[in-house]
Amino acid sequence: MRRIWMFLFVAACAVTLITTPLANAAALTVADGNSSITVQSTGQGGMSNWTVDGVNQMFQQWFWYRIGATGPESSIDTISAPTIATASSPLIDTKYQNTQLSVDVRYLLTGGGAGSSASDVGETITIKNLSTSSFVLHFFQYSDFDLGGTANGQTATFISPNAFDQTGGALIMTETVTTPAANEHEAGLFATTLNNLNDGSATTLNNNNSAGPGDATWAFEWDTTIAAGGTFQISKDKNIRAAVPEPASLMLLGGVVFLIARKLRKATA
Repeated sequence: MRRIWMFLFVAACAVTLITTPLANAAALTVADGNSSITVQSTGQGGMSNWTVDGVNQMFQQWFWYRIGATGPESSIDTISAPTIATASSPLIDTKYQNTQLSVDVRYLLTGGGAGSSASDVGETITIKNLSTSSFVLHFFQYSDFDLGGTANGQTATFISPNAFDQTGGALIMTETVTTPAANEHEAGLFATTLNNLNDGSATTLNNNNSAGPGDATWAFEWDTTIAAGGTFQISKDKNIRAAVPEPASLMLLGGVVFLIARKLRKATA
């Protein structure tokens, strides 16, 4: 199913490339330490690659919005071609603007040491109302991480309305909204949430707190009124790191080490 969706996505991007200047179609990539990230400046691919110690940990993370109570939602790349699309390590900046609103997304990558499995991306999303009237904005972030380079075996958990953990293999990813608090959230399996955002109807996330193990995905939703000429800004941070063994696992490991040491002592006595 995921391969079929990906084929349709690539086909849609191909149509976009036909009608979009080549300069705006380029993928934006920066690197720092043991990490690199890539953001597609057109289409719904968004942040499509986060490589840590040579392994890509991400399938897709991007943003959708709706103005008012009725659908549909639209991905932010439909606002316009990128009016800013820059990449200068460790910073990527993409901006979309029409006569009603602008959305500027800035990524700051901080890589860890080689072999550390550690990496961090800070994000600031600035949304401006460029019209002469206030409007109600519904803004969504959709995420699909493949920790350890695989879609399967992922477990997604909201540990609070504004903090999220995903585990996969020997890694854990945490994303935390610094400000403002998200109004809704949703964890699910691919591609339920993504299909809802693209189905032409108004979507409200269902506040489901967990999903998996499997091809887990998750999303945040912010609902706010922005005055004419006003600004709404979201700040958040996500990091990948090696998973810490559970206490029971540590005790078991300690017991194994003790037995090995005991046998070695006997062998040399």
